[in-house]
Amino acid sequence: MRTWISAALLAAAVLVLGSCSAVRNLTGGSVATADALAQVPVKRASFLGGFFRPQGPPPFGVFDPASEQRAPDPYPAPTTTLFGAHGYCDKLADNGLSISSGYIIDKQKLADLAGLGAGWARTETAPFMDDFSHVDPNQPYRFADLDSAQCALERRHIIPLIGLTAGPVQYNVVPGTFSPASVKRYKTPADFGQWCSVVARHERATFADVHRYSLPGNEVNSPSTVFPASEPDIASYARACYRAVKAADPRAFVYGFELNMDRQADATGFVQRMIGLRCGPGTCYDGLSIHLTLRYPLRPAGTPCYPNEGGDYDMQCVGDIRSAARAPIHIIIGETVYPVPGSVPDEGAKARAVVVAMKTFAADRLIDGVNYANVDECDLYPSGYFAGGCLVDSLGTKLPAYVALRDLARAAYAP
Repeated sequence: MRTWISAALLAAAVLVLGSCSAVRNLTGGSVATADALAQVPVKRASFLGGFFRPQGPPPFGVFDPASEQRAPDPYPAPTTTLFGAHGYCDKLADNGLSISSGYIIDKQKLADLAGLGAGWARTETAPFMDDFSHVDPNQPYRFADLDSAQCALERRHIIPLIGLTAGPVQYNVVPGTFSPASVKRYKTPADFGQWCSVVARHERATFADVHRYSLPGNEVNSPSTVFPASEPDIASYARACYRAVKAADPRAFVYGFELNMDRQADATGFVQRMIGLRCGPGTCYDGLSIHLTLRYPLRPAGTPCYPNEGGDYDMQCVGDIRSAARAPIHIIIGETVYPVPGSVPDEGAKARAVVVAMKTFAADRLIDGVNYANVDECDLYPSGYFAGGCLVDSLGTKLPAYVALRDLARAAYAP
């Protein structure tokens, strides 16, 4: 339903989308001026996202550190009925456990995300933990951690976006002998494609509303141990995974690369080079995921994006990425964060900054959502770029930016 935004809701920073006078016209989208944002009549729900990561110890992972983690045995067969005595998430196995009770979710981490009003969560698979096809042929895939996280999200009406990464993965050192060792990535693109196919088929058979994926890793345009500056490898692995996901789920929408957009990373050049390697829209991705934290206050209209002379983080980065992809593609903001004092001087400024950023992103009809990174992971980043960027501090206090985003999301869902 269309609802005209009142002055009070504007003060609470409503998520918005619609036609407006623009600073400049992007390929297939537009960026609104501050004055134009105040006139937009249409709200967007399910726009805000966050991390919900099954892997890693607290504060990184989502599981309760005080509980044992045991999978139900036998493991239930996939079914699109999730909840209730006979549902996939809740059905008790012979050992008395269900998917939801075997890997206990940290209730506070889930409450932080749900209370924020997030409509989706970036949730990564772990071939290091879940793919045992090269180690144990009798139990090749173990989705207990991933599915426990997904069941918890679905119970709170938060839809996972599945991150597919090419490594690390486990192989037997001595073929035919149980001798697993961790290696940096799948040995071949075909191996990775097989994993992507298994995950996508599992999602289609079980979590019927999950159709969004991101591949083949995080910020793959930056040097990494998985793809050490080898762009042909990135292209090959991305193509194999994309084909596998689309074959398993024709409704799937795949975002590519989780692009690092900072000044050292020439993201637009990377996208152009990928197209030269036959890795573009329709071959490696349907849209692109970019990591972009707008400056606060917003830069003047016409500010170029990195790495152009005088460049900065700016909405022109979105237009440049679309131009590099040679298509009016959809974008998802895979990470955005406002560290204190790295980006903003204090918590009050951070609250204002995240609101302005969300409104600005939402004014582009081809930006599908924004993932605020590190909602409650202050302990994970005591120093470095993300320090001070979380919305819930180490003591569990909801910071002003959390309240501002919560109010914004609630207004977006209002009738």
